[in-house]
Amino acid sequence: MYFVGEQLSPPALRFSVSSTSQRDYYPRRGIQNYGPYDGMTLAKNQVNCVVVYPSGLQRAKQTVVSGLQNGNGSFAGFQKLFRLPLTICGERSIATETPEQLNAVLPNLLRDSTPDIVLIFASTRNPAYYAKAKSILLGNGIPSQFITQEKLGNPSQLPWLLENVALQMYAKIGGTPWTVLSSQKQKSLVLGIGRAQDTQKRLVVGFVTLFSSDGDYLFFSTIAPKPVYWDQPEDYREALADVIVEACRDYSSRNGQPDEIVVHLCKKPSKFREFPAAEQAMKIIGGNLRYAILYLNEYSNYRLFDTAHSSYVPRPGIKVTLSDTDALLFLDGRKKDFRTGEEIRNRRGLPRLFEIGFDRRSTMEVNEFPRLIRQIYEFSSVNWRGFNAQTIPATLNYSRLIANMIAEIGADNWSQAIGQLGRLADKAWFL
Repeated sequence: MYFVGEQLSPPALRFSVSSTSQRDYYPRRGIQNYGPYDGMTLAKNQVNCVVVYPSGLQRAKQTVVSGLQNGNGSFAGFQKLFRLPLTICGERSIATETPEQLNAVLPNLLRDSTPDIVLIFASTRNPAYYAKAKSILLGNGIPSQFITQEKLGNPSQLPWLLENVALQMYAKIGGTPWTVLSSQKQKSLVLGIGRAQDTQKRLVVGFVTLFSSDGDYLFFSTIAPKPVYWDQPEDYREALADVIVEACRDYSSRNGQPDEIVVHLCKKPSKFREFPAAEQAMKIIGGNLRYAILYLNEYSNYRLFDTAHSSYVPRPGIKVTLSDTDALLFLDGRKKDFRTGEEIRNRRGLPRLFEIGFDRRSTMEVNEFPRLIRQIYEFSSVNWRGFNAQTIPATLNYSRLIANMIAEIGADNWSQAIGQLGRLADKAWFL
């Protein structure tokens, strides 16, 4: 059996709303040279941060806060990286790392200040402590950033940790660190659907929407009006239809009607869920808006190797056509280090390979499939979890992170917090 493959060119990243010349292929170098994409348009003079820490972690707190404000090693500091000062507008130590302590401290702390973000320290990963903090802060429309002491154990890795923390914090307050210069001219509204398992082993669904505007892919909004479970097809179908309609209306009010809607799924679409939801939404929206539903399988049985290289690891961006509606897309692999020029891979294990399917029930023509694969490749560069974060399409990654948060907080707590999510809709609060 023979397959046809091609090497897709790497997507260019943009670091300015107003200038297409401020671009790079490496996010770290681009930020260092040009600053963030929305550096001239973000309506903030400073980032106000409140710090909450256990009394036993005062030294760790000082190390991190000093590193974020003044830099540490190769990390120059939040202000130099994002051209925006980070101000600590409040601190509070707590005696124990318990939900009860947070319940006693956080509401009072938030009444005394209006931070853009809350930085919370913990000794180790504590699900109950994490869930309580997130539910209180989300309920007040405030994002948060967790740091555990165990991640601070290696001083040589501290600059990289601080750099990634700073990146996540900037995105969580509503900043756009960088975006991808799209290869297409179509105005696309793209919806990602991910799942996570809660404590009762039930699958919670998360939604995220992104869109293209003037050639750039931008983070749009997160819509999760209530916990939606995968095993409740009617509720899921109604929620998905509502998301499509709401996202399309919001998009149209800002940019005019989109040319197309593209849905990225983490599993094969069901005739009882996604397509009835899409059809229902299109009837409400009206017109002849085209849509495509794609399945992104990250657990493919296929493997891809480069026998011409000693590591056998290929470069990212290889697309292999299996049929008119099926393809493989290689997103991981060896990349050139912009400082040394050496081709390296920063993690172990088999490189990530996605098997992508185009459902023929879509109203878009199947000859659009190659362009939609390229779009997925470009979305893999919009990952603000870290400068060397795993290359996963943002639609799949972000929707899964949202589902994870709903699952960790719990349905009841989520329902109480959801009222303030409108204040966070244009922020990547889930990173």
